[in-house]
Amino acid sequence: MKQKNLAADTVIFLLLLIVSFVFIIPFLWTFLTSVKTNDEIYSAAMTILPSKITFEHYAKVVTQMGDFLKYFRNSVVVSFWSVLGTVVFSAMLGYSFSKMKYKFKNFYLGFILLILTLPYVIYLIPIYIMNSKMNLIDTAGGLILPYIATNLPMSVFIMRGQFNSVPDTLGEAATIDGCNQWQVFSRIMLPVVKPGIATVIIFTFINVWGEFTYARTLTSTANGQTLPVGITFLRDEAASWQYGTLTATITLSLIPLLIIFLSMQKYFIRGIMEGALKG
Repeated sequence: MKQKNLAADTVIFLLLLIVSFVFIIPFLWTFLTSVKTNDEIYSAAMTILPSKITFEHYAKVVTQMGDFLKYFRNSVVVSFWSVLGTVVFSAMLGYSFSKMKYKFKNFYLGFILLILTLPYVIYLIPIYIMNSKMNLIDTAGGLILPYIATNLPMSVFIMRGQFNSVPDTLGEAATIDGCNQWQVFSRIMLPVVKPGIATVIIFTFINVWGEFTYARTLTSTANGQTLPVGITFLRDEAASWQYGTLTATITLSLIPLLIIFLSMQKYFIRGIMEGALKG
């Protein structure tokens, strides 16, 4: 019996390894291409590993490619405030739906579930009209507010699942000790649901950092445009857009995603599982 289980585990491990390798190949190829010389990239003989490592493409992107740093800065600002707003509001709403009792709670929860079934693109025109009337076109705020709104429904369900996994007796004991509702939430409950918070941070950051449709529609100049939009303009501005420069730009844009995920991965799977099982 143990031998059968070992064989099954080995097969599953190998399959997961193959799937992981398939997903990693494009990123690995992009990075390796970015550190090759132009001669090697355009050589008739294709090579996997660079014969000579060079960072000239990265230097060109940072120093010569127009507004790259401005696009990068805009993405950082928009992503930071979008993630912060989503975490704060989803934590409060998740706690409310999980631990508090009030009228029409299930109705509100069902309404949020309904929003989840709708594609976020259908809100684009109304948001554009509102941004125009409030002079938010081509501003960070004009992107941050829609990003918070579109990422909030899923984040609320994740946080609600996390709070559902916390025993009610924990909050009741704190109330007996003299804590009010806000103190129970901020001092007792929040530290317990770190996996859910990490999950919301990762999901929201990925969604916002790589989002193109809203960023392209709601911005018109480099002052407000984020990196996904900026990359298309950098390509058009370049006299000769080479694969080395392109792959270097893509690699630089992936670094924040890797940092966020690697720094929070220990909470990520736990948050997903608890949110799914307890939601």
